[in-house]
Amino acid sequence: MTRKKPVSLLLVEDDLADQMSFKRFVKQEQLPYDYTIAGSVAEAVDLLKKQTFEIVLADHALGDGTAFDIVDYIPMATPIIFVTGSGNEAVAVKALKLGAADYLTKDINGEYLHLIPITIDNVLKAKAVEAELESYRRNLEKLVEERTAELRLEIDYRKQAEERLTQEKERAQVTLKSIGDAVIVTDNTGGIEFINPAAEKLTEWRHAEALGRPIDEVFHIIDEKTRKPLPNPVAQCLSEGEAKILVSGTVLIDRLGREYAIQDSAAPIRGEGNEIQGVVLVFSDVSHARRLSRELAYQASHDPLTGLVNRREFESRLNRVLRTRKVCEDQFAFCYLDLDQFKVINDTCGHTAGDELLKQVTSLLQRKVRKRDTLARLGGDEFGVLMEHCAIEQAERLADELREIIADYRFNWNNQSFHIGVSIGLMAITDEFNCLNDLLMVADASCYAAKDAGRNRVFVYQKNDEEIRRLSGQMQWVAKLNDALDNQRFQLYRQPIYSTAMQGGEHYEILVRILSADGEVILPGAFIPAAERYGLMSRIDEYIIENTLLWFAEHSGALADLSMCSINLSGQTLGSDSAQLCIQAALKKFNLPAERFCFEVTETAAIANLNQATRFMGALKTLGCRFALDDFGSGLSSFAYLKNLPVDFLKIDGMFVKDICCDPVDLAMVKSINEIGHLLGKQTIAEFVETEAIYQHLLELGVDYAQGFWLGRPEPLGE
Repeated sequence: MTRKKPVSLLLVEDDLADQMSFKRFVKQEQLPYDYTIAGSVAEAVDLLKKQTFEIVLADHALGDGTAFDIVDYIPMATPIIFVTGSGNEAVAVKALKLGAADYLTKDINGEYLHLIPITIDNVLKAKAVEAELESYRRNLEKLVEERTAELRLEIDYRKQAEERLTQEKERAQVTLKSIGDAVIVTDNTGGIEFINPAAEKLTEWRHAEALGRPIDEVFHIIDEKTRKPLPNPVAQCLSEGEAKILVSGTVLIDRLGREYAIQDSAAPIRGEGNEIQGVVLVFSDVSHARRLSRELAYQASHDPLTGLVNRREFESRLNRVLRTRKVCEDQFAFCYLDLDQFKVINDTCGHTAGDELLKQVTSLLQRKVRKRDTLARLGGDEFGVLMEHCAIEQAERLADELREIIADYRFNWNNQSFHIGVSIGLMAITDEFNCLNDLLMVADASCYAAKDAGRNRVFVYQKNDEEIRRLSGQMQWVAKLNDALDNQRFQLYRQPIYSTAMQGGEHYEILVRILSADGEVILPGAFIPAAERYGLMSRIDEYIIENTLLWFAEHSGALADLSMCSINLSGQTLGSDSAQLCIQAALKKFNLPAERFCFEVTETAAIANLNQATRFMGALKTLGCRFALDDFGSGLSSFAYLKNLPVDFLKIDGMFVKDICCDPVDLAMVKSINEIGHLLGKQTIAEFVETEAIYQHLLELGVDYAQGFWLGRPEPLGE
């Protein structure tokens, strides 16, 4: 059945993305299709009136109607294949009843495209077989009529006519035996008259054995999911008098009990008086295609590392529960788990060890989770458990069992033993939650609250919990911060820092604000906690650094007047190689004097990342950059670490400065910090200088620089 020309195909599809997917697939697979695309019912009808096509591939749901609206315009000889969405089996059944040759089900990944050429080939093969059989039948009728007429005229031609008739029949038999699809022909009672080699192979019935047997005895089919017998299409053809195509999911059981996924069609054979003389059944083995489809469906809903349900499938089940809650009083609970020490093991032993740890943790969790519940890997070292028909009290007991089994577990890798824990956020799924986003936000916040409370514990969410409200509010900042970064909504401000010795040149600190879409100026106290929690501070710091240095490169006069510009760095940035490279690259790109730029890091961040902070500072100090230790004195071990940090300035914590006029202890602290700083060769900067009296005290103490609202408020850079 080799074709000499491309298949003439009409694709009826109103979705531009699906049109492009089809085009790319045809081109990629080099399919022999001469296709035309109609984007609506009206366009399809117009094309069908003007030209004929060999096959029609139509999406059911169209902008101005459905594929059913074009059926009447398709010639009887042109097969149509319906394309439906997942869960539209009723549409497929209706389409088949209207004479559709087959149907396909769309999936969100577009994997159904791989079934298109298989389905088209099978439909065209079935059509060709049907046409060939019809052609032979007509030829036989014509020959019989001719031979009969000739017999009336000349009896001598009888033998010749019989011989020619026998030859035609043998040719039809040879054709049926040589085609790849299985073919069974029955009489008008369902008794088998012919079975070709392909059908012999699939049914394990030889032609001689099957001849005369009822079709049900040789062709036994069941539903793939329910395992129940399906109606025999031959019997349906004989009783209804029309062609039948089995729906997807049909399984053929052969004589030896082996199973094959098949697709098939049955069509009546009619005589001169249109009476049904028998049925031709054509079917083919689609086990490989169906197995591929199942594998793709599994991969789309499961995590490849652990084999657990993945986040997308888990969220789908959570959505189902949210819908169920509206119509029933059943109880559901949701656990959000985050391993406590996974990053340490992953960074220490490598990703292979991390993957093995996740698989072992999965095995531990599966021992405790009930069969009716859903355990899923939500990403990284995060897991979720959906507990159905489960009161919150029972869920809390189960969550604590999950915590205990992880806490008691030891992970061994390369002769090292690691202890891990898990922080769990637990919540009842109640009418409080109207959408999946709210549910996940509270679950994540509850898990973080468990970590914040000391890790390795279960935090049970209570309605109107203030801590969860705070953490959920931080989560909402993530999208706002990304939007501000993407759309240049961050604005740079500067606040002056004055030299108490009246040294020349401008010295100020760069601060940041967000200008919202409605023009509101948002101060950093509103968004910095969220940025730190969700790992966005490095991006924000790099944005500030690049735009500050760019501004000075574009304003040479401001650069000439500059004595020192201070830029704040977060603890996350101290451990970031990209931030260090960003600073080095920007200084070189804009040809700026590095010694005029000072980077401020908080004392707590520097101490928490002491080794990284020391390396980071050392690398930039070789270029000439300077560093200030911000909020100095707030830590318990400030002086102990001071000798190890290569900073140039100590910025005295404002909590001591603001009350030096009335609190002798604060005055003593500022004096001590200033004196020790000077002994170590570092200059000092006092924050929170709100009054002239505070400033006068600082002058008496010999503090080098002062900063505060009394001296100058923050203003936009450039004003």
